[in-house]
Amino acid sequence: MLVSVVALLVVGTGMVLIPRDSGTPPARSFSENARLAALEDTLLLRDTAAALADASGLDAAKPAAADAVTLLTTHARALLDPAGLLPTSPAAASPTDPVSSASSAKASLFVTELSRSGQQRLDDARGSDGGMARLLAAVGSAQLLSAEKLAAAWKLPEPSRPTTSRVPVSPPAAGSCPSAGPTPDPDSATTDTALASLVRAQHEAVYVYQVAVKRLGASSVSAAARDLEVHEVVLRQAEDLTRVNCGDVPAGEAGYRLPAKFAKDPAAALADLESSSLPRFGDLVALSADGTRDWAIDGLLAASRRSAAWGAGLPALPGLELDAGDLPSLPTPSAASSPTSSSR
Repeated sequence: MLVSVVALLVVGTGMVLIPRDSGTPPARSFSENARLAALEDTLLLRDTAAALADASGLDAAKPAAADAVTLLTTHARALLDPAGLLPTSPAAASPTDPVSSASSAKASLFVTELSRSGQQRLDDARGSDGGMARLLAAVGSAQLLSAEKLAAAWKLPEPSRPTTSRVPVSPPAAGSCPSAGPTPDPDSATTDTALASLVRAQHEAVYVYQVAVKRLGASSVSAAARDLEVHEVVLRQAEDLTRVNCGDVPAGEAGYRLPAKFAKDPAAALADLESSSLPRFGDLVALSADGTRDWAIDGLLAASRRSAAWGAGLPALPGLELDAGDLPSLPTPSAASSPTSSSR
């Protein structure tokens, strides 16, 4: 009966039904291609870091290289697909091949490639779906900061830093925001709620830094004064973006409670303050698009850098709140089935 109905529809409408080719896989999305590229790069970098950690003649580089292996292993685990499969397409040979390079060149090329990978992840985050954008922004920020840390530890030139000076678009003219429509649930995750959270955090940061400038030792005052100016700019930009998104701008409070450890160790309190902003930037990356997302990605990287500069231990995935122990383990494919398997 069903066949007869379909036949009548085809004859009556003039349409031709072409059976789907079940053997042709659907085209991969931009987000999936970005994930696969990130996983392949990360596995190659992990192999190279492992070789650096094991290489003779690089004793000074071994501890930092071992840390890089741990970081990149976490990134690879986070980038696995739900089935836990590794890429099966051939990967290019590592540009930091430990056999063909001199010792100093190996380390230098590794730092360059790690920085390049980090920048590519941030670029791909700008056009990916929400959750994947947040993951790629976290991976990219961590890899860029790791490259900078390794360059300093190995006394190499610092990798070029990406530009993080994107300015939000101008706020809308008066009356241009839609006045109708229901008010979002305050407990729901939206661009507006993420921006409101960031505005409140920046109000608090400005207050705490204003106090810190008066309490810190002479060696840290200039850094605190510089970061205070940064937070004042970030606050204005977050307020502008809230207006662009037609949200209500939260007002600042008259004062804020100083962190518990502030009296004893203001620098450590500033490190904690910067770290606490990372999930807020991560939320905005996932919940926004276009210029707002660009600004959030830049903000995540900048806040991660400030956090590390004040002595915080940077998480493997800044902006993501998760336990690395909950991530899937990397499978161990045979060398023949996957050229990206670990050399360790």
